[in-house]
Amino acid sequence: MKKWVALLIGLTFQVSSRSVAQSYPHISELKGLEDSQNNTHLFYRYINPSHSCWSKSIYHLDISSQKDTLFISDYGIQVIPEWGCQGDYVNDYEFFNNDPSKYIYCGYNLDIDPIALLRRFDGDIQLEAFALDEIEISKQNENLVYVSAGERFFKSTDGGYNFVRNDSMQFIDESIISLSKNNDSQIYGINDSKLVRSQDDGRSYIVVDNSLWRNDSELFYDNDHSHIYGRSVAYNFSTHSYATKIYVSNDNGNPFTWSLLFEYDSKVWFTLDQNVSGEIYYSAGNKIFKSTNFGNSFQLYKQLDRNITGLYKKSGSDIIYASTPLKIYEITPDTIQVIKSLPVPSEVLNLYPLAVGNKWVYDYWGWWADTTWHGFSGITYREVIGDTVMANGKFYYKIYDPTTFNYPPILFERIDSSDGKLFRFDNTLGLPNDEYLIDDLFAEVGDSIWSSRHQYQDYFPFVCVGDGYFSKWGIQGSRKIFTIFDLTGYTYSLAQGIGIDSIYDTFDFGENFVTLKGCVINGVVYGDTTTVGVEDEETPITTSFKLEQNYPNPFNPSTVISYQLPVTSNVILKVYDVLGKMF
Repeated sequence: MKKWVALLIGLTFQVSSRSVAQSYPHISELKGLEDSQNNTHLFYRYINPSHSCWSKSIYHLDISSQKDTLFISDYGIQVIPEWGCQGDYVNDYEFFNNDPSKYIYCGYNLDIDPIALLRRFDGDIQLEAFALDEIEISKQNENLVYVSAGERFFKSTDGGYNFVRNDSMQFIDESIISLSKNNDSQIYGINDSKLVRSQDDGRSYIVVDNSLWRNDSELFYDNDHSHIYGRSVAYNFSTHSYATKIYVSNDNGNPFTWSLLFEYDSKVWFTLDQNVSGEIYYSAGNKIFKSTNFGNSFQLYKQLDRNITGLYKKSGSDIIYASTPLKIYEITPDTIQVIKSLPVPSEVLNLYPLAVGNKWVYDYWGWWADTTWHGFSGITYREVIGDTVMANGKFYYKIYDPTTFNYPPILFERIDSSDGKLFRFDNTLGLPNDEYLIDDLFAEVGDSIWSSRHQYQDYFPFVCVGDGYFSKWGIQGSRKIFTIFDLTGYTYSLAQGIGIDSIYDTFDFGENFVTLKGCVINGVVYGDTTTVGVEDEETPITTSFKLEQNYPNPFNPSTVISYQLPVTSNVILKVYDVLGKMF
């Protein structure tokens, strides 16, 4: 049988910073409230970008009853093919007196033209506007409600049944963002990227901070009635990325009392305990940080397995709720518990389709360094040749795969469908469950994953460096790119519905490339799959002693040395260093 010691694969990758959370169904935000009985109600938005129009509805999770129901439909459908979509866009929602059954929300309805969407729990409210972006209810008087439509805003003094448009003076050029919880005569908005405040229904305003604020901003009010925190999120359409700034005022939002707490090159979520002065939290990536001194200093509080998409603190308790793309957690100082788990989308699992008979044929070329430098090229393949339950009781697929550093090239792999992680069985390493992680199919751009695709190692993480797009043989879908930043620079990509479509490696100081020539996925043939089958390969007869080059080389902490003998016999292998000293 031919021995493929290592095939080192490559391709020129086009990397973007678009997050996986924008490609697959996921939870995109989390809010909460405490009702009059101090029961927690969580509201999360679930985005499904695979829908033909849009689907980003809001769901209500009642913690006390464990009921999870559709709260507000944010959904579009294509009524007439090729005529576009119609439905409701929901931009903001609020509650009267913290009662989850008494709500009001705003946005716009898209039919032929957008028209304002304003709906109370007991019926629709008519308002002459194209689209509404923010709604605010007074904490002192629930009959006082404001709603904005860009630079215009409307006021209601009867709980949102009737609104009067304020045309006396242009207040702001973008949007109101907050009605002060300390004084409902104070309305905050954004004008010329500055934070402004009005105390006369918008007839005049003052600039309270001239930093760079975006219209997608929020204010949070501390229990001490002096500190106000601001979160400003900017979205870059060219790079599909976010940047967040967190501000604080130590004097009730008055001019020249604002300062920048920190900024972060991603989306940050913020929450506070409304009953405890100075206790605030924010999330960055998959980490939660806590401050008990109004943000003067932060400490790492908790870390989750995925990037956080929403954060809510149950005031007067030690409980935090956090969402990741597919889970909602209840977090205390001592525990992290999943209270809601959504299924891993099929689009994620299809990044690595495992089924008996699936086969991938590759072209490979490049430079391989042993005792002399020389070029090589050819065709190889990997194939799922069976399935079995291993000694640890888990089900695995048996794969012939010479594109790794394993020899013999027979692997046993499985996908955990509950979290999209891919594992490989190996009972020689002393690992828990006799397996190790080789891929995280739900990884987001920038994630560091302690995985081992080409060989087992625990000293360099793989990094998800980008999303891409695969288009070949009529297959079109997303693509995820991983790199290990060691001496090899091992980089590979997974294409949706295909699996590994390319690998690049600089092993032994030479560039090596492999690209997908064709494949068989679930019985369907794509491209050119012509090659020699595993069972048809020639098995050469060994007539002399042969010692193969070890791999990997250089190595840390282990290496593999292969040898051949013309006859069966006992062997003693001795290893010497460059000075002739035996190990």
